[in-house]
Amino acid sequence: MTTTITILLTSVFATAFISGVLSLGGGSILMGIFGWILPISTAMVLHGITQAAANASRSWIYRDHIQWHILGYYFIGAVICTGIFSWLAFVPNKAVLFLCLGLLPFMHLLLPQGYALDITRPWNAVSCGFLVSASLLIAGVSGPILDIYYVKTSLSRFQIHATKGVTQGIGHVVKVAYFIVILGLVEDGLGPLPIWIFIIVIPVAYLGSIASRRVLKAMEDQQFKKYTQTATMAVGAIFLTKGIHLLLSGPV
Repeated sequence: MTTTITILLTSVFATAFISGVLSLGGGSILMGIFGWILPISTAMVLHGITQAAANASRSWIYRDHIQWHILGYYFIGAVICTGIFSWLAFVPNKAVLFLCLGLLPFMHLLLPQGYALDITRPWNAVSCGFLVSASLLIAGVSGPILDIYYVKTSLSRFQIHATKGVTQGIGHVVKVAYFIVILGLVEDGLGPLPIWIFIIVIPVAYLGSIASRRVLKAMEDQQFKKYTQTATMAVGAIFLTKGIHLLLSGPV
């Protein structure tokens, strides 16, 4: 148990640092680690608490850069999606989880040549809220989908960090509520972890975000967007391989 807890807390700090630099990637890695070690419902709740704290801390650090006009349209789509999933009471298995984690970074390849989604456009923001919320409730993460809506905008890296932090922070709170309140942790209960782990991940995630500030400030906007896409596709390939292996291995 001590080794498991050490791995979990180290992963929380490290992935919060990665997300603090790239604005995504860390959450996908963390969900993969949690999904590998823990039962699905437990992994979803612990990941949701961790990522809500990490994203909230980033939005607070860069709060002067939040693009509030985007958020109203985004949450229209998010509310519609959450209502549908609450009605379905859907819970993914591990094969579905890792397949989704692996496929998400490659979603941008499905867009028509020359077409770009833009979070600053109202209807794009609504569709973003719907798709991001669906991804959170199926795969536990949504950064690669969210990035598709930001990568072609004129927003700076600080505006992207701040605005993503608000949407993702609230999205992860909704994910936690979905698995605890709506589903009642139907699969696993609280799993093998002591209750204090669900609390201590909050300051650990915050420290990871704080530690990343100097690195982000040293980067240029174009570097930031290039490194983000490359890192998430590399991580996606690893998780896609894991998902295919689980699928071929039989019921999970």
